Amino acid sequence: MLCGLAACSTDAGVTARRSEAGVDPTDSQPVPTQPTTPQTAPIDDPNRDGVGDVLFPELGNPGIDVTHYGVAIAYDPATDVIDGAVTIDLELTEDRDAITLDAQGPEVTEVVVNGTTTTFLMDDPELRIDLPDKGRSGDSLQVVVRYGLHPYPQPSAIGMNNGWYNSPGGSYVLNEPDGARTWLPCNDHPSDKAAYTFTITVPAGLTAVANGALGDHRTEGDHEVWVWEETQPMATYLIQVLTGDYEVVEGTGPHGLELLSVVLRSDLAAMQPALDTMSPQIEFFEQFFGPYPFDRYGIAMTDSFGGLAMETQGRSLFSRDDFGFGVQQMLLSHELAHQWFGDAVTPARWQDIWLNEAFATYGHMMWLEHIGEQTVGAAAAEALMFRSFGATGTPGAAEMFGYNSYEGGAVVLHALRLQIGDDAFFTLLQRWVAENNGASRTTQDFIALAEDVAGERLSAFFDEWLFAGRTPTQFPR
Repeated sequence: MLCGLAACSTDAGVTARRSEAGVDPTDSQPVPTQPTTPQTAPIDDPNRDGVGDVLFPELGNPGIDVTHYGVAIAYDPATDVIDGAVTIDLELTEDRDAITLDAQGPEVTEVVVNGTTTTFLMDDPELRIDLPDKGRSGDSLQVVVRYGLHPYPQPSAIGMNNGWYNSPGGSYVLNEPDGARTWLPCNDHPSDKAAYTFTITVPAGLTAVANGALGDHRTEGDHEVWVWEETQPMATYLIQVLTGDYEVVEGTGPHGLELLSVVLRSDLAAMQPALDTMSPQIEFFEQFFGPYPFDRYGIAMTDSFGGLAMETQGRSLFSRDDFGFGVQQMLLSHELAHQWFGDAVTPARWQDIWLNEAFATYGHMMWLEHIGEQTVGAAAAEALMFRSFGATGTPGAAEMFGYNSYEGGAVVLHALRLQIGDDAFFTLLQRWVAENNGASRTTQDFIALAEDVAGERLSAFFDEWLFAGRTPTQFPR
């Protein structure tokens, strides 16, 4: 996500909020590269919540691994009501009598497990579901949750709202990091990725958009039904759902890659330059990051508030209001770089957000240099100069989308590039994606791979550059 134009500025000179990671600003010692393992409730507690995320302890649900979501929602922007049902195929990872899902907003009316209606409890922010029969580790379950709600964006610990937004012509969702649960019962943590089928019903004349390929579009009376299929593993925060007067724009990118974008009909001509930028940017990044990691790409231009840019998987989301003001190249390249870093390889814990934002920021720096703007070296030097106190590798929830995750993280990557050399650095980035595509990984996983590629111990480097509250003032030479 690049929210710098709205609430989480990534512009040089913006002072990042002080880290809440427990670092004493008077302590110059680096934070160790092996952070304390988060404590969770005992394994025999069937009602424990969360999967141990330090920043969002409520998120995620122990004992389950979701493989597929079948999301069926009917939405009418005139009444602002969702009538929804989600069919969740999952596997138990431990013996369970009950399971939980993240749900903070949906009003659940029925839960069915393997064809049997069962009892449940709405215990905000959890939906507690009793299993009709005791489940064993490895069992496959299909859980159907029927619900309704009047959707609205809800506050998040990051300091801005997220969830379902109404727009002048329809709606859109902004889910990072914990907004999906406000309109969809789910396992709302990036450590659990799944495939999706979206069936969205809207009034006649409107378009409904979601991640993946358009599988079907049909008219049923005075409604339109749109079916989208995302077959590659995706975290809930990367879900895209849009409704409005959209034109679906098809094209072909490098190596025959399918391009599938959506633009408001009235904006099609104005947004053509952005559409034309996709192929050159993909070709550029493939040289350094490896092959584009999904089976299609596109952009979605919505009528949201300005300053919104989000790496929704396979089709990045932008605000129409931000185009035509000189920031298009940065926005487009940043969110495209996220398709490799954040979407293909997703952070397993929210404290590892730098694995998303630092890499996307470095990517847009590389693209801006390529088109003749500021060089990467100059941009990194400027970012280092403006970097404030706080460890990039251990942000608090309020700092996740602050300066030290974006430009501060790009500083870490540039220092690593100088430390190990260009060949090893770009080999590392390519192996990171190629070996982990479809998975969720931690900072420790990245460090281990970096040491393997570089053929040297890098703990001291990461202690100084990633985990220290104050980094060195000069890059490695």
